[in-house]
Amino acid sequence: MKRSALNLVLLLVVAALGITIWLSQEKEETGPPLTALAQDQISRVAVEHPGKPAIRLEKRNEVWHLVEPVQAPADRLEVAGILSLATVEVKKQLDAGADLAQLELDPPRYSVRLDDTRIDLGGAEPIQYRRYVASGDVVGLVDDPPSAALDADFSDLVSKSIVPEGQELQRIELPGLTVVRQSDGQWHSPQQADASAAQLARLAQSWKDARAMWNAAAEAEAEAERVRLTLGNGEVIELSVQARDPQLVLARDAYQVRYTLSKALADELLQVSAAPDPAEDAPDAPAAPDAPAAPAIPDAESDPAAESGKVPDASSGTDLDHAGH
Repeated sequence: MKRSALNLVLLLVVAALGITIWLSQEKEETGPPLTALAQDQISRVAVEHPGKPAIRLEKRNEVWHLVEPVQAPADRLEVAGILSLATVEVKKQLDAGADLAQLELDPPRYSVRLDDTRIDLGGAEPIQYRRYVASGDVVGLVDDPPSAALDADFSDLVSKSIVPEGQELQRIELPGLTVVRQSDGQWHSPQQADASAAQLARLAQSWKDARAMWNAAAEAEAEAERVRLTLGNGEVIELSVQARDPQLVLARDAYQVRYTLSKALADELLQVSAAPDPAEDAPDAPAAPDAPAAPAIPDAESDPAAESGKVPDASSGTDLDHAGH
């Protein structure tokens, strides 16, 4: 048998073997959602851990708010992680006679209520690390939900924006510095009268844009520098500077939360930025035009005319013989 024919036969055998294996594999079917709820229709959420205060959230005018144990704007991304439980895929449904106590579902580790639907969450399956859940008549396994949004510490559910979205600042009181927005909309500082309106406006905008990288529960601290932000609607935000290094940490007692921000924001939030250097901002002066090059002087060694003792006559275009004609 020729080599080309042998190669063709081997190729067909391998292809047939591959098709046989593919057909023999059992394709995993998509499981049903855990509940019949639509995420965008949910308006109330509760997270309940044994022996801990309940965490409750409400949606008002399409905006989520924490209502217990503190009242604060809620972080949209963290709330979305909780709402995803409504439609999470049930990877494997267990028999009705499953031992709920062994699965840590009776009692559950914690429970979540989405409107009036209760979801109990138990232990984790050790191989694929899926979570045992029970809701209504369903007992099964789902991909492990986000832990930060569902643990007993509610601080990650507090919005990570320092100033609420859509709110304007009216007054900023920092250690050794006060900045006030005047009736004409310009910012002014009694302590830094030489600061430009643009510099002070940048300070205000930095506070409006400030967002924590993560939140943590507030801790009792020694006396710290204070920050007071007054909004256009009269609301006052009281903060304390807990640390500037290795990260900027601001505590907000009203929300029982500490915001951890980038260290680089300390200079932007706690002082007026330096004015730009006029020399750096000035446009470059146009380059002077190059002077015309001077005509080259012939070299006696290289110029044939010089060697012959003749020079060009500018008026007649003829050569003049210095020997005399």
